[in-house]
Parts: sequence; structure tokens; C-alpha cells
Amino acid sequence: MRAAFHTSRPRHGFLLIESMLAVAILAVGILALGRCVENCLKAERFRREEALAQRALANYVAQIETDALPLTDQMSEKLKGAWTGMTMNITRAPLTLRNEKDQELFGLYAVTLDLSWQSGRETIHRGLAFQIYPRQR
Repeated sequence: MRAAFHTSRPRHGFLLIESMLAVAILAVGILALGRCVENCLKAERFRREEALAQRALANYVAQIETDALPLTDQMSEKLKGAWTGMTMNITRAPLTLRNEKDQELFGLYAVTLDLSWQSGRETIHRGLAFQIYPRQR
């Protein structure tokens, strides 16, 4: 009697294909994970830059409101320290307003702050506009 067992040779080739498919799936997963990490790093950099920009704008508003920063009609300043790489542009324009008695109000100014910086390949701008009545000295 002959044995009922017979070996199949094609199984070895199939194992190689399974291994190659597993490596390909793993590679796609690793690439996707790398993109996720890259996006998280970009989001964190953007969050940090936005927080710095908000702080810089708030600092300038406080300086202008307390007359610690004398205003001219047009100013530009490259920031230093934690804000290195950011540029603050300040414009001031007189406002012509009237009160309820149709009398002209003098001494009011519209102030516009424009903060810009380079983030990656693009230039980001954040701005703030407000009115001010300078203190009389």
C-alpha cells in the first residue's frame, strides 16, 4: 500500500507572497503614522505661534493705552526675544466723529496693529483694530 500523504510544493511560494503582503501593509501603516506625527507637530507649532501672537498684540495694546509707547502715524518694529522673527506694523489715523449734539469730537484715533511672521513657507498675519483717546499730559 502506498501512503495517502503527499506533499504540496506550491505552499512555499504562497508563504513568500503572504510575507511580502504583510511587509507592504506594515509599510503603509508606518507611512500613515508618520503623516499623523507630522500633522501633530505642525498643529503644535501653529498653536504656539498663535499664542505668541496674541500675547504680542495684547502687550502692544496695553503699551498704547498707557502711553508707554508713543504713537506716530506709521511704525514698524521687528520684535525680539520670544517673538524673534515677528514684525509689528502700527498705523494711527485720526477719527472724525460727532457726538449726539452734532459736535465734532477731537483727539480720537483709530489704531491698527498688524503682526506678521514666517511660518514654514507662508507668511501669517494677525491684526487688531481699536480706537484710542490719548491721555493729555
